[in-house]
Amino acid sequence: MADYDVIVAGAGSAGAIAAYTLAKRGHQVLLIDRKTREMIGHKTCGDALGAHHIRYLKELIGLPDIPSSIVEHPVNGIDLIAPDLEHRLTLAGPTTDGYSFNRHKFGQWLLGLAEEAGADVMASTRAKRLLFDDHRVSGVRVRADDSETDRDLTARIVVDATGAPGVLRRQLPDGTMVERTVAKEDQMVAWREVYHTPDYTFETPDLLEIYWNQEWTKGGYTWVFPQGPHRVNVGLGYMMLPGHRPPQRVYDEFVRPNWDFMRTRLETIDASGGIAPVRRPLDTMVEHNFMLVGDAACQVNPVHGGGIGSSMRGGAHAGIVASEALEEGDTSLERLWPYNIRYMESYGVKQASLDIFRWFLLNVTNDDINFAFEKGIVKGSDLLEVSMTGKLVLGAGEKFRRLVSGIGKVPLLMRVNRVAKLMEQIKVLYEEYPTSPEGLPAWRERLGPIYEAAKNA
Repeated sequence: MADYDVIVAGAGSAGAIAAYTLAKRGHQVLLIDRKTREMIGHKTCGDALGAHHIRYLKELIGLPDIPSSIVEHPVNGIDLIAPDLEHRLTLAGPTTDGYSFNRHKFGQWLLGLAEEAGADVMASTRAKRLLFDDHRVSGVRVRADDSETDRDLTARIVVDATGAPGVLRRQLPDGTMVERTVAKEDQMVAWREVYHTPDYTFETPDLLEIYWNQEWTKGGYTWVFPQGPHRVNVGLGYMMLPGHRPPQRVYDEFVRPNWDFMRTRLETIDASGGIAPVRRPLDTMVEHNFMLVGDAACQVNPVHGGGIGSSMRGGAHAGIVASEALEEGDTSLERLWPYNIRYMESYGVKQASLDIFRWFLLNVTNDDINFAFEKGIVKGSDLLEVSMTGKLVLGAGEKFRRLVSGIGKVPLLMRVNRVAKLMEQIKVLYEEYPTSPEGLPAWRERLGPIYEAAKNA
């Protein structure tokens, strides 16, 4: 008999929600994390979350409202700012209202929810190795920080929520359909600092600001997210392309000299760096007795690198499917497969489409962006539509006339047209995601050429 129904390795947003969902349904769950109990939730992050994710999870798993004590300030929109720092677009709509919050307190709240639902928590403990029985996952070997010996814990299902490194994912045996490693070009490096600004007042703390600059943050951006009139989370992230510079160095050389509030008295609250995947979700996130959630499953928005909401969705869907499998006494790859389908429908299809758009954005120049903003070729509503639906619509009417007005950038407009077609192709493909593991190889054969075309669009 197994020690637990489910062991969840990693108590981040995805892991905590998976544990909460399962424990709430009456299963024996162990949630382990390498951090101390008090430090769970502390992570390099923009500390912002769209309210639509909370509404979705409230309906799906009964997630409570975020306590007001966690929220630093409500968010009502996002300003996208061109490299010239003169032109901007405002995005305001159903996916831009939300919260700027204390990430540490948020993580502690999620952990508390899992514990209240009945999950056991083992902090200051590392998940070292997957255990196998007859070539199928059967548990995890762990070691507590205060111990000199390992301990083997068995479970009917193991959930890897260990973040971008995918500690357990990498140990799956040869022959697995799960991608064990993630290419560096599909990862983002980041650095952020949180300040109290006693001598500087943020006039619109309900608006988040994102700055594009392909020379300093290629394939990424700088963010300035106020958390009230005198508090701000500021950072940057960009793709791990060959020759990329350390993010803290870019922060010091680019951000510090170019923002007014940086030249005032600052009280540093936190400073840290990290890595996150920025690509479509893993093609499959399940094996026999094994599931992946959060960064370990690449459940992150490829364009802006935000992963709290989508990872929580992943944790919830994994928890629901795992619960159903446990109740039926079948935790095989085939029985866990519906998790893939549910996540793809919930967020994965949009995520895959935005991965196509990511490659397009990677290859535009500062001049292209400045031109599009200045001439009004792109509007906030256009980019909001892309972020909401994963679809870039080019047609007749006012939008077409705006594109024609950019005739001075014909090569750029041709590329926009190509990427729009590729985004539509990938959406159709993900809507035809295989209903069983047997269909994955053929589906993958159709997937590869679309992404290769996107990289060269």
